[in-house]
Amino acid sequence: MNRALRLPSQPGPALNRAIVSLAFPAVAENLLLTTATFTDTLMIGWLHNPAALSALAIGGFINFVLSNLFASVAVASTSLVARAWGADDPSFGREILGQALVFSFLSALVFLLAGYPLADSLMRLMGLQGEAVSLGAYYLQALLVGNLLFFPGIVLFGGMRGSGNTRTPMKVTGLITLLHVFLAYPLIFGAWGFPALGVRGAALAILTTNAGGGLIVILLTWRGQGDFFLRVRHLLPRRRLIRQIIRLAGPAFWEQLIFRTAQLVFMRLVSALGEIALAAHQIANSIESVSYMPGWGFGVAGTTLSGQYMGAGQSVMAERSTWRTMYFSLAVLGTFGLLFLLFGRQLASLFGSTPEVIALAGIAIQLGGLEQPGLAVFNVLGGALRGAGDTRSPMLATLAGVLGARILLVYLFAFVFGWGLAGVWLATSIDWTIRAVFLILFYRQGRWKRNIALPA
Repeated sequence: MNRALRLPSQPGPALNRAIVSLAFPAVAENLLLTTATFTDTLMIGWLHNPAALSALAIGGFINFVLSNLFASVAVASTSLVARAWGADDPSFGREILGQALVFSFLSALVFLLAGYPLADSLMRLMGLQGEAVSLGAYYLQALLVGNLLFFPGIVLFGGMRGSGNTRTPMKVTGLITLLHVFLAYPLIFGAWGFPALGVRGAALAILTTNAGGGLIVILLTWRGQGDFFLRVRHLLPRRRLIRQIIRLAGPAFWEQLIFRTAQLVFMRLVSALGEIALAAHQIANSIESVSYMPGWGFGVAGTTLSGQYMGAGQSVMAERSTWRTMYFSLAVLGTFGLLFLLFGRQLASLFGSTPEVIALAGIAIQLGGLEQPGLAVFNVLGGALRGAGDTRSPMLATLAGVLGARILLVYLFAFVFGWGLAGVWLATSIDWTIRAVFLILFYRQGRWKRNIALPA
């Protein structure tokens, strides 16, 4: 895990190679990570049971919300590690990682103790009924248990990316994804001596692989190579460092809280459209998530380059690298958008659900193509701002998108105008566009350039 990134001093081919070398492993990693959810949805879809798909959608979604509330700590630690490596001060980065690692385990434990006994109630609150309640609760409980090791793994992966090493997270994710596919198939359908467990089988598979992946990255970090390692002394509480993490994580936490709270309301509105609409939404989300990952990967490149350039005192190159990364992101996600618009129905049909679900999912996927430019801009500029230490601007952009579209327009389009699930997806495309516009304005203002030095 030696330092893998050498910062180019000028824009040009060397900068292009740096962007690709950071983004490609992150893209591959997250495509692999998405494969687990995609595989589960695909296999559960072939059970021809909308209740099972609904359970998977809501159980996974609630854990996703909790994970992203915690992820503000990972954002803060990634930014600080990137700036520490840029300033050639890896010892500061190790101290930050140690504090974030302890916090991540405690966060997972709190979520487990609070969420496990309330799982059934949460399913009913989100609109599930009958068989879907128990299935969704079981799936959520399995995810909460796995988070005890998965959350620390997220923090350490973030630290690796901040230091310029995106290959190790990719390799570990590839290993656990392969394991998940081999576990999920026999546990869902019943094969190789295993009973057919359906959604419960998918839950057991993802618990095993999430926990296993977290354990692997913890062991790799504890062994350590080069400047990237942790020891027991790094886990001892340090008030100064904890304050720095909290100060930087604060706006990112509120950003996620605003967005995820809105998403809970959003998902409740989707579930109110009925079981068929919710199943179609899950299929469309699984397909569109393939495009999220390249966008997220370019966001990782933007965070790392911006953070390291700022740590090295080169704000001009931080800005140039960000715009260059955004052009790459727009090209890739724009291609996905075109594919979704042209082949939405055909992509949805891969999931083998009922004709009603497939037809509705196809329309949602086509509308998801309109989201791609906004996603491309938001991921890169948001990542670059966070890497530079500005977590406030992405929060404000998220607030504008959520209040301007995510809730108001979903209700208006889906229920008042009667457009149903199509109205939901049209509203979300407007949401991402609003956020992208606000981030362009914030980034051009240049306030992020004030964070030229590591926090004292």
